[in-house]
Amino acid sequence: MHESITPALSPGDATEPPSKQALCKRLVMAKTQLDRLERDGASKDLTALSAARIEFALASRALADELMAQELPDEPAPI
Repeated sequence: MHESITPALSPGDATEPPSKQALCKRLVMAKTQLDRLERDGASKDLTALSAARIEFALASRALADELMAQELPDEPAPI
């Protein structure tokens, strides 16, 4: 039996971007879940392991995108 993984997107995501704190929490939770599944050698639930890897990748990318957006100045609009 595996724990459910937080979905990558929730209905509120379309209207308000997640905060950096929320993205960090998502990444930590994804890493914790992935580590737990990888350590459990008895587990044969490859679907859960694959889903955990995908969520970790998505969470990492979302946090990286947020950090990049904060560091990069806004690009001027094309003329």
